[in-house]
Amino acid sequence: MQIAFLRIQLVIFCLLTIGGASPLCAVEDFSQTSIPRVEPMPKLPEPYAMRDWPQVTRDYIDLVFDFEQSGDHLPLIRWLDEKKTMVSMPAFIGGPRDPEAINFLGAVISGSLVGLDMRIHLGQDWVAMGMNFFRADEGVYLNRLHRGSGTSFWYDIFPNVLFYQLNDLYPDDPVRTQQALSVALKWHEACVALGGGTDPLTLPNFDHTGLNLKTMKPVELGRIEPEAAAGIAWLEYMAWVKFQDPRFLTAADWAIRSLQERPADQSPLYEVLLPYGALVAARMNAELGRDYDVARLVNDCFEPLGRPQARPGWGVISDRWNEFDAHGLVGSTTDGEGYAFAMNTFEWAGALVPLARYDIRYAHDIGKWILNLANASRLFYPDAHDAEHQSSFEWANAHDGKSVIAYEGIRKWKRGSATARSDFRTLRGKIVNGSFASTHYRAEAPPDLQVFEEESSQGTSFEHIWVFELPDKPDRWLVVAAKRIDGGHVGNAFHFSFSSQPEGPYTPAFSVSDSDSAHVVELPTELGNKLYVKAQSSDQSTCESGQDKLSVDAMAISYQSNIGPFAQGDLVVNFIDLLNEATVPIVLYRPASAATDLGLYGSSHVGILGGIIRRTNVEAILQLDLLKTDYFHGKAYPTYLYYNPYSSNKVVEVDVGSDAKDIYDAASDDFLQKNVCGLVSFTIPNDAARIVVLTPAGEEIRREGNRTLINDVVVRYTP
Repeated sequence: MQIAFLRIQLVIFCLLTIGGASPLCAVEDFSQTSIPRVEPMPKLPEPYAMRDWPQVTRDYIDLVFDFEQSGDHLPLIRWLDEKKTMVSMPAFIGGPRDPEAINFLGAVISGSLVGLDMRIHLGQDWVAMGMNFFRADEGVYLNRLHRGSGTSFWYDIFPNVLFYQLNDLYPDDPVRTQQALSVALKWHEACVALGGGTDPLTLPNFDHTGLNLKTMKPVELGRIEPEAAAGIAWLEYMAWVKFQDPRFLTAADWAIRSLQERPADQSPLYEVLLPYGALVAARMNAELGRDYDVARLVNDCFEPLGRPQARPGWGVISDRWNEFDAHGLVGSTTDGEGYAFAMNTFEWAGALVPLARYDIRYAHDIGKWILNLANASRLFYPDAHDAEHQSSFEWANAHDGKSVIAYEGIRKWKRGSATARSDFRTLRGKIVNGSFASTHYRAEAPPDLQVFEEESSQGTSFEHIWVFELPDKPDRWLVVAAKRIDGGHVGNAFHFSFSSQPEGPYTPAFSVSDSDSAHVVELPTELGNKLYVKAQSSDQSTCESGQDKLSVDAMAISYQSNIGPFAQGDLVVNFIDLLNEATVPIVLYRPASAATDLGLYGSSHVGILGGIIRRTNVEAILQLDLLKTDYFHGKAYPTYLYYNPYSSNKVVEVDVGSDAKDIYDAASDDFLQKNVCGLVSFTIPNDAARIVVLTPAGEEIRREGNRTLINDVVVRYTP
């Protein structure tokens, strides 16, 4: 991806300092690195409706960790054992209650980022409970309590990333320190097993689905997750900072090199780890003088690419969805024209916001992007939509009055689902359970199935016909979840076909055998009005050996509706397949009474926004804390990124505290104010960013290579 370098001349206006200091005038000339995906985003998204993200986080934590909640699917947290050493916590409200590290640890980190002590919050030590996810037999944290490694790199690596974050937030615990060492050693060993070496230099190959950490053998499940290198790079560099073991620095170097040496048209992005690789590359450039290609890694995080990719079409949304700016959200740009996810969006922010501290050229675009992201992230929540534009309105309206549990994701357009209107006829068989109405939803609880049984006949076979009303849409897909129940009819299957007339001719669609997996066929565009769908026994013998049954769970015609954006997930809106180069999602719906699409595993990461973002006295100018998610960073003064989206200069206030401070701007390498205290103001030029560092007043400033230091503390890295 070609990077645009904008040569800009920042003129810092003369500011009369408080406390009698002389006016300060300066001109700074520097190159600003552009993120091409951010350039077309609006400076000020519309409609603008910023949530109070710190309060959303605190309210979420208090709801999720409250054993006293009552109602459908409540409380969300319950004890797993009589000794009360671990809790259950569903990934979705109404879903399985098996706890996941990605969900639980994410929530504990979120509470911590907004100032809650999660060792004592609500009377429990949630930090200690999180240690249950450590698997001593494998030497790492794993996502589930009783499952091994190997089925997915990101599911195996990301819990360790979260653990390391928690270990930085709550340091000096000897058991967690030993676990942190074990994690670093194990992932270093994994790099070696995947081909990493020093003499001669060889790089590990991450083009696998996962790695079995017991056997150290790669696992292949039909996909690759090369961004594993990014997660390992971040882990190993954090471990090097903590333990100073050179093996960990070597592993971090191997991993970053493996990312940037991929072919330019093959992004390593798969799920959530790549932004951590971009951050650690920028940090190692700044702190160690390395020369990694940060621009490439950043753009791989943002820019969706087609095949051949590990995840075609994934990146950052840069689009307006109906009447809402959805710019900045993260997910698929091609799945139904856009499908963004809460967890990915929050994690992208947490990993990439600190990058502006290590490479100041990104300050403008990161500030602009986060303004869009933070504004659009409200769309993940129920109170941003009416009932028609979300899949689980009833539960949210009844039980989440503060609207703090997000949907797993949000689509640009709802997937319509036209279901059967009637049973037309049944020949040479009978309905033994249910009716056409039983096919409207999938996986009801208790099950509601339409079941047919063949009858013995000579020369003809069982058939049943349903009637659908065809939606007037250009792209329509028939999807059927059904299976054959073997009754002894040897060599039989059930053929499905369709027609615009009850008497045909019928076009073959697919055959249903013993598997209950869903089947899909695209419908011709010339079909209109009614659709007749036929199920027929393939074998026309007398079936004296026995009569098979056909069990139909759900059927629908899937199409793109004109309702959007639509907040949902993949539990109620049950995902079936993604067709036509990952552009057409096929879904069946589950009943709202069975589950919800409100996802804790995404919501649990909201503390990233809650910790980083504070609103200022100027609407739409945010204060971004560059240290909040910069884990294991060196000594630093409070450092904030501000972006002014307006076409005029704006005066922003900041409370610097009671002790005298100097206000240094790392973006312009200049002081904005000197020897000030309390509530202080400074000017941000139009469409510009400042990186404000609050330093002790009157301290010495000096240059040392690429570093600017005040009182021996780094305040600026020069790229």
